[in-house]
Amino acid sequence: MLSTPVTRYLPAVFLATALFALLSGCSTPSGDAAQGQRWYTMHNCFACHGTNGDNGKAPEVRPLDMSYRQFLATVRDAGSPIMPTYAAEKISDQDVADIYAWLTSK
Repeated sequence: MLSTPVTRYLPAVFLATALFALLSGCSTPSGDAAQGQRWYTMHNCFACHGTNGDNGKAPEVRPLDMSYRQFLATVRDAGSPIMPTYAAEKISDQDVADIYAWLTSK
């Protein structure tokens, strides 16, 4: 098989593309902390977790000690009979990213 410049670099290009796709899928989406505070209030998170996320009847969520993916999974289904589940139709992934940005901003 003849080695051409295209075939010589094809494995490296494929590897770089796969690595980029993997890392971009695992990263935390950009969130807006100001919007996150707004969504936190609008979705009534404060009713249980307190106005700042650290002064309510439910577990403290500020400071947040979990990754974005863990936080998203908890919002979707906390596995608790007390905390409701929030489908993406109720709270979008972007809203969750905004709330995450606010909870991790201080």
